[in-house]
Amino acid sequence: MKKDQKTKIKIIKFKIPKYCVCPTCGIRQKFRKKREHWKTVKDIDFNSSILLKVRIVYAKCLNPKCQTKSFRLETPGIERYARATERLKGEVVAGIIQDNSTCPRISKRINRCFNTTGSKSTVDRWKHQEADKYKFEDIIPKLGFKGILCIDGYKPKRTKNYDLIASDSKTTRILYIDEAGGLGRGWIEEYLIKIRDFGIKPWAIIFDMGVAFPGIARKVFPGVLIQHDYFHVMKKIHWHLRNALSEYRLQLKKQGLKEDAMELWYQKWRILKNLDKWDKIDFVFMEPLLERYKGTVVEDILILKEQIQNIFNDSKNKKEAYERRKALLDDHWEIKNEHFANIIKFLNTPYFDYMVTYLDHPEISRSGNSEIVIRLWR
Repeated sequence: MKKDQKTKIKIIKFKIPKYCVCPTCGIRQKFRKKREHWKTVKDIDFNSSILLKVRIVYAKCLNPKCQTKSFRLETPGIERYARATERLKGEVVAGIIQDNSTCPRISKRINRCFNTTGSKSTVDRWKHQEADKYKFEDIIPKLGFKGILCIDGYKPKRTKNYDLIASDSKTTRILYIDEAGGLGRGWIEEYLIKIRDFGIKPWAIIFDMGVAFPGIARKVFPGVLIQHDYFHVMKKIHWHLRNALSEYRLQLKKQGLKEDAMELWYQKWRILKNLDKWDKIDFVFMEPLLERYKGTVVEDILILKEQIQNIFNDSKNKKEAYERRKALLDDHWEIKNEHFANIIKFLNTPYFDYMVTYLDHPEISRSGNSEIVIRLWR
């Protein structure tokens, strides 16, 4: 809506009926006017900003036994106390549902497209008013769940509790959010039972690395496939690699090589970055660095990281992934330092089977949409 654009005023006067029905006593009676007033209501228009001046009429109740002396006649298209028309609210709610958009974006859209205003809080209130008309049991079937569920926990710093968020892995649509006191087995089981009772029955679930998730999921949904989120898998591996690099930098400092330690500090993210994502600038910095630190922990980090990436990126099925893991174990990386040993121990757990589920089931994504959904929720 342009700032210099003039706002049009439109007068709305609906036809007064000859007969009306009192909402309290339910008696049909002749219309007798009590009073009237005018209120301003927002509406949508593609050409210019528009406001409606709507006449609100009150009728007398002619029933002497009725407790209500007067009542308001219904205004078509406008709810009581509303400052916006039904079609404006309808456009807002449709944008949120069909586009899976956020309140700030919808607020900007109605300003840009419909020449009217609506704050983030107003849009959020309209969304909740519409949602309150339905039950979860009625909403869930209409969301078109594709069968692959993604579950993650979100804990803002300002609170002590978690928000457990379930979303559709295919459509990135939030299905259900509930507060939980923690990520223990009891809380997770209670949450999954609620999801099941709402009619959400997945054949595959994508989790983060929470230990309690797989067992409880198979208990509530027998036969369900489990996939650990690849993002969280590599996050844990990178955490150990970063610790190995930090320990090596500390050794250089103790040897008096502070400049070398500082150089590794500045280049640490390039060292931990995947090789397939290196650009020309990365190669310019890394080639002399690799030559200087050949045969050290820096070279070991790059080699180990690349071998682990090959397990997840190049394996065609679970069997091949297990073979590549065995080849990695045969190289005895665990004897080099404790951080490499922690990585090997992590990959050698029974949970490795959940890390490579996607290899035998291509329709399952190896990474969930948790981070996107949490960003949308925030």
